[in-house]
Amino acid sequence: CGWLIWKINVLYGMNRSRFAYFLNAIHYCIWLNDIKFGDFLRKVSGAFMSLVLTICFTKKFKKRQEERMAKMQKIMNKLYYDKEVGYHIGWANHWFGYFYSGYPVVLSFILSGIVFRYWGMVNKIIILCIIGIPILICYIPAYKAVFSNDIYLKYFKEFEKEDEQWHKKWKRRTWLFCIGGSLMTIVGIACMWVVLLM
Repeated sequence: CGWLIWKINVLYGMNRSRFAYFLNAIHYCIWLNDIKFGDFLRKVSGAFMSLVLTICFTKKFKKRQEERMAKMQKIMNKLYYDKEVGYHIGWANHWFGYFYSGYPVVLSFILSGIVFRYWGMVNKIIILCIIGIPILICYIPAYKAVFSNDIYLKYFKEFEKEDEQWHKKWKRRTWLFCIGGSLMTIVGIACMWVVLLM
């Protein structure tokens, strides 16, 4: 037990800055991808609205509507792109948590399989605790590395200065991280079934 605590302290203490850098870079790339996807959807919906305005309304109404949209653009930019409370950072936080939680969920599903195998169907609250506690415990270091005191804002400023090659490299790593988190969820479910069927 002492060895395990020492190992955790060494891994978390000595490599804390690399761990934080990695997670913040992943979070940053998820945020950029969410912005890119949102911009694409806004362009498609803007083209559709322009088509509807052209077909269904007069030129005067269309011009007035386009002027309103131009005035609203500044407000919309704050709503969408603000790094603290914006729409895209909210979704980036959500997706980061989802993909990061995909890794410890393997342990949660294995524990669930063990409980189902030996005690059968138990209370739903116990099942939620068995699934939630390992995820929560594993999420604490990620929360401290990314969200505690809005540390990610400092990293975002640093990452915005990086070159195109850095962005491509971390975009690939982010995709691998996200695919890995999704696959680990599937592996966890498969492990639960293996434990149940043993």
